[in-house]
Amino acid sequence: MAEKRVIKGIAHYVYEDIDEFREDYPNTVVHPNWRKANEGDWVYSNDDRIVQLLKVSNNVKHHSDRKNYKFAQGWVRTVVGSFLNRENVKMDTDFDNHPNRYTFSTNIKNTSEQVYKRKETTNKEKEFATNVVVGMGAVDAYKKAYSEMSNQKARKKATILLKQERVMKEIEKGVLDVAKGLGIDHEYILGKLKNLADFSEDDNIILQSTKELGKIVGTSGNTIKQKEMGLLGVFQGFSDDQLEGASRNQLTEGNNGKDISIEQEDS
Repeated sequence: MAEKRVIKGIAHYVYEDIDEFREDYPNTVVHPNWRKANEGDWVYSNDDRIVQLLKVSNNVKHHSDRKNYKFAQGWVRTVVGSFLNRENVKMDTDFDNHPNRYTFSTNIKNTSEQVYKRKETTNKEKEFATNVVVGMGAVDAYKKAYSEMSNQKARKKATILLKQERVMKEIEKGVLDVAKGLGIDHEYILGKLKNLADFSEDDNIILQSTKELGKIVGTSGNTIKQKEMGLLGVFQGFSDDQLEGASRNQLTEGNNGKDISIEQEDS
């Protein structure tokens, strides 16, 4: 009897044999070689059942985009699992062997866990970071980098990425590059804060700027974990009006004045 799994509201079947398949598809051809079939074709698996190719790709991209990563001619995905297009790879239709149909591994149950374990940034994570730096909101930055259409899913995924140290380092690096291109460095920021502390008529501004200076130079009990982190958050806590004297418009020009937090996203 045919096995059924539902993906996004659509039922997909694995048929035991050609007779069972013909009951539903009397005129459809079953391709004998799944390695040479096209997306949407019905094929024979290596365990002699009949299944449809839901996705076919002619290349394999490593998550770090290693050069010459061509050990396979591509891959296919069925309702059961994903399979590399290699002569030594057998396509089976045993759901128990494939806890996650979206990975080639038979052990990984949840590929989303890899985002927490990964040490190096992938090309898509770098693209996401660049999008954030140039002024996109985090949701739009994720949608563009990952070709995601759903705002809800993009918001959730972007939140996860922004909590990963490797991604934030990539964003920080991009911000620093933009800042340095505008002539904004620690000397510039320290000078502006010092002017606020020395010459402002507002006691609150004097207090805030002095506290920020204390954080930067290490006299307020905080250690400098990231020596250039001040370029990202040193002006937090000041209002726009308060910072007019510190040329805040120049500071935010590099990313169009947009914040990277997704809570402010309109989508």
